[in-house]
Amino acid sequence: MTEKYRVVVESLNLRDEPSIHGNIIGILKKNDTVEFISMSGDDYWLRISSPTGEKGWASHKYLQLTTEVVDSDFPWLKIALGEVGVKEFPGNADNPRIVEYLHSTNLPAPDRNNDETYWCSAFVNWCVERAGYEGTDSAWARTWLNWGKEINTPRKGCIVVFKRDNGGHVGFYMGETETKIKVLGGNQSNEVNISDYPKSNFLGYRISGNVA
Repeated sequence: MTEKYRVVVESLNLRDEPSIHGNIIGILKKNDTVEFISMSGDDYWLRISSPTGEKGWASHKYLQLTTEVVDSDFPWLKIALGEVGVKEFPGNADNPRIVEYLHSTNLPAPDRNNDETYWCSAFVNWCVERAGYEGTDSAWARTWLNWGKEINTPRKGCIVVFKRDNGGHVGFYMGETETKIKVLGGNQSNEVNISDYPKSNFLGYRISGNVA
């Protein structure tokens, strides 16, 4: 299924090549939905098809992957997509939704009540459990490397684990480019969103042992 993106700025130039020096061949408006064709080698420009059928290049910074397209074997992906936009509260306040994610793990107080606690694994655990599957109950990302079973070829919605400093990161696989993996996850810039992570930090893909 073709990925679709939404324009998130008031106007966006559509260019004939992946460069700010490319000729402008069209103008996209806020909330226009475009179809993804390919990505430039530096992962900065997306080649897209506009609502009127024009094909050109636009900066990825001003395009957001829509959450309406779900083509996955995994029921937890739809649940995760429904959480996109949940973010940490500023200051001392704590988003109760993120606290709910944390409470799906065995993390003790006071960390389980603080939305500034690393919560990527808690988010994955919450989504998996809401879909009726057993998670890891752990707030540590790398515990997912021991969950379910490993797959070598990723499928949209499978769990993907990365190394990061002395810890890790975990989320749901949404696609990839030559150098990056697109991840739907929590605690990504302090919110639930779809972000790119380098393939050089990849550790493994996992699915539930109860999924074929």
